Amino acid sequence: MNLHSIEFWLVAVILTIVVVGGFGLFVRWCTYSPAVRRDQLDKMRVGMTTAEIVAVLGQPRISQWAKGKKNLTWIYGLPMKRHALIVEFNSQDKMVSFAHGVPGEERRRRNPFPDA
Repeated sequence: MNLHSIEFWLVAVILTIVVVGGFGLFVRWCTYSPAVRRDQLDKMRVGMTTAEIVAVLGQPRISQWAKGKKNLTWIYGLPMKRHALIVEFNSQDKMVSFAHGVPGEERRRRNPFPDA
């Protein structure tokens, strides 16, 4: 193909549109897609055991014990996604709470200018 041909530039424009459009879809997926599917979220109830949660959601991305406490925290969701599911368990391996959304979003909504 010649750089001065219309076919070359037509292919270049089409490839550019495909790449930019694909990147736009990827960004939208990262921003708006949930950490877990809605049907999985609907099955969750406070008081479930760790084994029951694994049966519903699978293994967590992060599992950590709270410092100085006996609470276990599991985090679900891909690192590149904006949304996360945070599940907390007590020392008897029973779920005490869970939250799905954007971590830290509530704090930003309350005081968008913390230094002001």
